[in-house]
Amino acid sequence: MFEMEVHGVNLDMLTNQPVIILKDLGSNRYLPIWIGQFEATAILMEVQGIRPSRPLTHDLLKTILDSLKAQVTRIVINDLREGTFYAQIHMSFNSSDLQIDARPSDAIALAVRANVPIFADENVLDQAAVVSEAGEEEEVERFREFLENVRPEDFKDNS
Repeated sequence: MFEMEVHGVNLDMLTNQPVIILKDLGSNRYLPIWIGQFEATAILMEVQGIRPSRPLTHDLLKTILDSLKAQVTRIVINDLREGTFYAQIHMSFNSSDLQIDARPSDAIALAVRANVPIFADENVLDQAAVVSEAGEEEEVERFREFLENVRPEDFKDNS
C-alpha cells in the first residue's frame, strides 16, 4: 500500500464531472478518481476549511462516530474493477478493528474530516495511476491536458 494525499479536485472538461486527484507521497504518481458533485463539494469544503451552517452528511457521520467513540484509522482505495474504484474505511471500535466497504469519494470525505491517512493498493496504482516526470509547472499543464482528454471508460479492465 502507498500513502496518498489529496492533491486537488478538478472538473473533467469532457464529462463535466469532478475528478479527485490523489498523489502518492513517495513518488510522482497521481491517481484520478471520478466522483460526484456532492462528494467533491464536501471534500473541497473540508480541505479549504469552510464550515457549512448545518452539518453535511460526512460531518454527521464523523460526529456519530465520535459520539460512539469509534475511531477511523485510515482509508484504503483497495480495488478497481470494470472502471469502478472501491475503498475500505478502517476503524477501531470497542477493541475491534473493522473494515467497512465504501465509495472512495465518501471514504476520502470522511478521511479529510478525521485527519487520517489515505492509502492506495499497489494493484490500483498499477492500473490507473498517471506518472509525471515533469517539473511542477509542466506537471500541472500535463494534468490539465490529461483531464481534458481522458474518460472514465479509459480505466476499464479489458483483460
